[in-house]
Amino acid sequence: MTNTKTTKTTKAAVYAAYGIEYRAGKIASPLGWVSPLLVDGNSKLGRGVWTFSTLPGTGYFSAEVDGQQVEVRGTCPCSCSGCYAQTGFYRMPSVILSNALRTVIAREHLGFMVRAISAQVAAEGIALLRIHASGDFFSPEYVDAWRQIAAAAPGTLFWSYTKNAAAEEAFKGLQNVNIVRSVVPGLGFNFGPCGYILRAYEALRALGKDVYICRCGIDPDQHCVNCRGCSRNAYVLFIEHSTSYRAADDPDLPKLREIIESQPKV
Repeated sequence: MTNTKTTKTTKAAVYAAYGIEYRAGKIASPLGWVSPLLVDGNSKLGRGVWTFSTLPGTGYFSAEVDGQQVEVRGTCPCSCSGCYAQTGFYRMPSVILSNALRTVIAREHLGFMVRAISAQVAAEGIALLRIHASGDFFSPEYVDAWRQIAAAAPGTLFWSYTKNAAAEEAFKGLQNVNIVRSVVPGLGFNFGPCGYILRAYEALRALGKDVYICRCGIDPDQHCVNCRGCSRNAYVLFIEHSTSYRAADDPDLPKLREIIESQPKV
């Protein structure tokens, strides 16, 4: 049985090695005492896939940060119609607040962010880390901060999706990082109804690209923790899942399902 006191003491010591105070599950930050910056999983990802999220889109969000009401700008270079990160769970005030806190830290306290995330990776023994469940790479300095984090943690597998072309090549040389291109050349974004996904898949294969179609579109019980598709392929395609579209009723689904089932099981 793990001794709780020993576990807390060990985590405090790990964080202290990075110059950060850890106490009762919180860390001392430039914005006061906050939860550690990485979150362990969600209903889609599964436990064991840790994430760092910032605010989505290009608009401004109002949130109380360090006792003051501030306007915080999103970090994604575009605002996509129907973006999952601006609906449902992501509209909860508590989620907006936590993403706003991370956004402020990412924009204004990059040195602290690098130390805090590196400490948490070491303290938790994190093996899988998705950069951005929402948000995107928004500046060269921010990209470099993540490169520093990944380079210092070769035993952790990192992946992310980006619409920022400048970030696509920034992690070359790091074997533990995969950046998935969210824009399909000549078509558009990497999500949509079955027919669109078929066209995107065929176009990418014709270009000799590494491409994978996410199983979540046909298997609601699939979780990212059980799959490595996004950590290995330059392009990953997602079947649209929304209240206005049902893949089960799409006549292109059987052909798409054949392709999905033929992909290597990881």
